[in-house]
Amino acid sequence: MARTAADALVEALLDWEVEVVFGLPGDGINGIMEALRTRQDKIRFVQVRHEESAAFMACGYAKWTGKLGVCLATSGPGGIHLLNGLYDAKLDGQPVLAITGLQYHDLIGTLTQQDVELDKLFEDVCVYNNRIMSPAHVENVVELACRSALSRRGVAHITMAVDTQSLPVKSDERSKRNIAGHVSNLMAESAHEPSEDQLARAAAILNEGRRICILAGRGALGARNELAAVAERLGAPVVKPLLGKAALPDDSPYTTGGTGLLGTAPSQDALEGCDTLLIVGSSYPYIEYYPKPGQARAVQVDIDGQRLGLRHPIE
Repeated sequence: MARTAADALVEALLDWEVEVVFGLPGDGINGIMEALRTRQDKIRFVQVRHEESAAFMACGYAKWTGKLGVCLATSGPGGIHLLNGLYDAKLDGQPVLAITGLQYHDLIGTLTQQDVELDKLFEDVCVYNNRIMSPAHVENVVELACRSALSRRGVAHITMAVDTQSLPVKSDERSKRNIAGHVSNLMAESAHEPSEDQLARAAAILNEGRRICILAGRGALGARNELAAVAERLGAPVVKPLLGKAALPDDSPYTTGGTGLLGTAPSQDALEGCDTLLIVGSSYPYIEYYPKPGQARAVQVDIDGQRLGLRHPIE
């Protein structure tokens, strides 16, 4: 059989080392389901009972593995059902790709059955959001969607009309600028190093502290040894928001456990009694659990400039 647009989509997912897709079949994604079926030895499809579960599972998968979570839903209400789980991914900063179907390309916008333009609906939840227009468009869009979700730590969404999914790739003529194979599936982190001046200022603030507390979120998950070393050097307890639970083991001598609604009394005591706060990779949203304004000087280490000083004034 001829290679279809849906085949190209699933092959692009494989290029990005996607191993599992959570979803619910529907006639708006028949082409994609067939492409998954014929590659079931390479990529696993986990069928859920409701699309909302698929989005939550994709988010949980991303949290647990650090990989791209992928969910799949049909057109109209099927795609709409993904939104609750996708907002969970957005607000927790997890890389998730949502794939949805649309109605026949020449009936979109004509009040046909389940005629919901999901790319417009998903605009607020996404860091990348696009409609695939033809088989020649698939590779570029899928590659950029995967890259955006991973690099920007958020939700990407792609949608494709049901008839477009089954079109042979060879049936579509590329534009002169869309040179085959020009996209890359290589993912690399750029260097995020503070300047020497910033490091010196941060060290001076921490050195002047007498009762220091460290708040370590999901951004600290890959820095366990460094986190323990800083805690040892500063003599500072590590308080863990829920997304930072695995930054240090719960039985580590450096941590007082969680904070917030499900936190521990020692962690809250540390936050209420500190004169200096080191925030590592966290935008923990419960502002009422932070030190009171004016109580503590603060230093924050974060990959995302949007989150710096978002919950507590920092220097």
